Amino acid sequence: MRYRLVFVLSSRRSQTEEIARRQISTLVNFGDGIVCPDKWGTFEPLKTPFNAEDIDIPVQGLSKPQGNFHYRKGKPVQLSGEIYNRTHPSTARFPSPLFTNYWVGRFEGKWVDRVGIRTVRECVSEMFMVSGADFGFLTTEADMEAKNQRKPVMSYQGLTLDSGIPGMYWINFFSEGLAKWLGIDSFPKRLAASKQLAGSGVLLEFCESPGECRDIEAIQRQRTAIEWLGPEKFFDIRFPNRSATLPWESIPIPDILSSD
Repeated sequence: MRYRLVFVLSSRRSQTEEIARRQISTLVNFGDGIVCPDKWGTFEPLKTPFNAEDIDIPVQGLSKPQGNFHYRKGKPVQLSGEIYNRTHPSTARFPSPLFTNYWVGRFEGKWVDRVGIRTVRECVSEMFMVSGADFGFLTTEADMEAKNQRKPVMSYQGLTLDSGIPGMYWINFFSEGLAKWLGIDSFPKRLAASKQLAGSGVLLEFCESPGECRDIEAIQRQRTAIEWLGPEKFFDIRFPNRSATLPWESIPIPDILSSD
């Protein structure tokens, strides 16, 4: 079966040079370079070879306001992604959005089958922690689109925390502060497996494999979880223009984990 995994990470932390270096270093160092890009750039098509021994230029570019880092590995493509610095320049007329550090990526199914689900889960967990992210998820592309599609157009408002927590997916990542506010410490174990992350945060996993994430049983557990946690806190594609109000001023900004 052909499939693709996608992940999204959102953080309130300003995209500093230190964080940019930690993020790109994670791609270089994780699993002895198993996710290290071979091409990079700031826009498509990506033509510049990625030099894992010298990441200063991409780090500096990403740390600037409105900077970004696009990467790709393999031919045919095995994985790809983009990290965005959504901070506005100091001269901008409007303030920066609350969530300024945004990372989205994709893993092709054949590559996932070769390296294993556990490796992908650990990789995204580390990306989440080095980013100091508030929330993240890992799921299949089909699952993400199903939860963000309202005919005749796609709505991706739910993919950032600006419109509330972006639903429940196969694997969900919460910062320690967000998890505490949601009450995940008392979350029913019958709905999802939970795991404390090594740095700071909690992982909720609704099924063992990505192939199960669109099964009715998994979807029903996710819906029950949202009802248990409070549906007013979540993005809902049925009401795409409705924004949830979360008390971010009282939820601590997560610490960041070193990628060394």
